[in-house]
Amino acid sequence: MAVLAKLKNEFAFIKGNILINTVTLAIILVTAAIPYTYYPKFIAELGGTPYIIGVIGSASYAVLALVQIPGGYLADKHGRRQLTVTMTFAVSITYFLFAVAPNWQFFLIASILQNLFLVYQPALQALVADSTPPEKRGLGYSITNLLHYISVPSPIIAGVLAVQFGLLSGMRIAYLIVTAAFLVVAILRTRFKETLEKAAEGNPLIDAIKNFPKSITESIRALKTESPPMLFLFASFAIYHFAWFMCSLNLIFYASDVLNIQDLEWAAVMTWFSAVNMISALPCGKIVDRFGRKKPLTAAWFLFIPGLIGFVYGNIIIILISFLFLGVALILANTAYQALMVDFVAREKRGKIIGSTNFFFNILSSFGQFSGGFMYEYLSPELPFLLAAALFVPCFVLTLLKVHEPKHREV
Repeated sequence: MAVLAKLKNEFAFIKGNILINTVTLAIILVTAAIPYTYYPKFIAELGGTPYIIGVIGSASYAVLALVQIPGGYLADKHGRRQLTVTMTFAVSITYFLFAVAPNWQFFLIASILQNLFLVYQPALQALVADSTPPEKRGLGYSITNLLHYISVPSPIIAGVLAVQFGLLSGMRIAYLIVTAAFLVVAILRTRFKETLEKAAEGNPLIDAIKNFPKSITESIRALKTESPPMLFLFASFAIYHFAWFMCSLNLIFYASDVLNIQDLEWAAVMTWFSAVNMISALPCGKIVDRFGRKKPLTAAWFLFIPGLIGFVYGNIIIILISFLFLGVALILANTAYQALMVDFVAREKRGKIIGSTNFFFNILSSFGQFSGGFMYEYLSPELPFLLAAALFVPCFVLTLLKVHEPKHREV
């Protein structure tokens, strides 16, 4: 009974907005991971190449970057809830468009449209940050990151769909499943409670169009006024976005083209990857809350290096070990960064800071995907992975020497 009481107290903060976000994010991630398993090969079936996949990713992240700053501005001015709910309904439409895409050009247009609708991301992130107690941020964000990897059965479902219906038809069915899931999520998110005390009246989307230049000015100014440790934290995470997205979508191509990993073997590897993240998520969150944010973040940057190099030169056993390193590194990095960023930033500026940092992160993710696809297809398949491993060295050095935790954590 004492153990149950301790667990109940440990997770008592999961209620209201946090509970709704947890449930809806779980629905999204479990279903979205089904088509993601074979996403590069689906684009190939639509006539794309590794370079085209890089172009689609680059264009998508560029559009996503452009809406982050107005999204953060709207979150701090009009509140978090309205924008999140409206745009979640809109995103569901784009998954239906993915399902019926006749070619990669149509898919590209639908992807651009989807990323325009993701203008709500800073609002949702600010709502979650506002609703999480400071002393539970490590655990809270580890649960969020855990949800990204609860999709253990999703690659298996994708494999079954591909075998049963063929890869093209199987992935179309998968995207229809995600469409239905997003409609359910949008309905559930109508139960969110607003966390901004003074929200402006009026239509936030019209305001975004009218005040686009003002939103950029205010958001960049808010970022520039942050403390040096926060800015160095931002710099290290910016490098991470470029490095990871330069190689992540090429993993499946390198595994099949160079390492001769078969489709069902890859599904098993991805299932292992999801399982590693599930098992490590909560312990990593407790580590971040108990030992601070900086040490786990520094360890994460180090783990990426052997993880990527091992993947390039490994056999199936080395690949499994490499994905163990990469899985733990991803959980530690994302949990520690999010907790430390919220520790630094006051509530009334969170939307703008999240929006402005997301802008730069997505620009670098866009450039990373484009560069990675180009390097893989036209220079060397190994190059994106080895360059990414090298870029984690400055991440490690910046965090070790320049990032310091605040004496007082913002609420």
